[in-house]
Amino acid sequence: RTLAMPGAISCAAAVGLLVAVGTWRIGIILRRVRDYRDSAKASARPVEGFRFLGASSDRLKELKWFVIDDQVMGGRSSSAVLPKDGCIEFTGHINITGGGFSSCRTLGDDEALGFPADAKAIQVTAIADARQYKLTLHTADSWTMSVPSWAHDFRASSPGVRQTWRLALKDFVPSKQGKPVPGAVLDPKEVTGVGINLSLYNMHGQPNPHFGDGEFRVVIESLSVLTSA
Repeated sequence: RTLAMPGAISCAAAVGLLVAVGTWRIGIILRRVRDYRDSAKASARPVEGFRFLGASSDRLKELKWFVIDDQVMGGRSSSAVLPKDGCIEFTGHINITGGGFSSCRTLGDDEALGFPADAKAIQVTAIADARQYKLTLHTADSWTMSVPSWAHDFRASSPGVRQTWRLALKDFVPSKQGKPVPGAVLDPKEVTGVGINLSLYNMHGQPNPHFGDGEFRVVIESLSVLTSA
């Protein structure tokens, strides 16, 4: 008869235990992400009087905003979206220990925002600090990892002064989980959400030289979809 080797049994048991522990840990992480997602979306609030021009969806009348911080992955950064005289004040504190981003975006991806098919650019009017932010475009829920989001950097040349940036749609960079997705094409008609992101990485997935620990603040006065670049 064949005798089982004690070492083989111990090795197999150890592998099985490691797999079980790994599965358990993954389950905990996924539950934490789902709980964070549900809590973040439940906190979404409209910003009365905010001007989002050039798009046609009725959603724009009561567009709600919520935050997603690196706490979702164990980080310590925090942020908030505050209504400010018809503007969106995105403010918070970056802690690079264990994380590396704060962001906000609009709620709801079941319906497109109504960008014109011939949209060429988005105009951002804002008062910002000296940090480099990204304007993000979404065609699906932020937690749908199989679909890229799109980003374009912008930074104030004169911090604390109202400025306007015209960001060409053709220059937005698609990425999944911070990594560029070559060859993806953005269809303006499919845009379902927009957001603001302050991240360790710029739109090309390279280090953001204007990112680090400390407070941040940007006040978005309006967004306009343009049919000319």
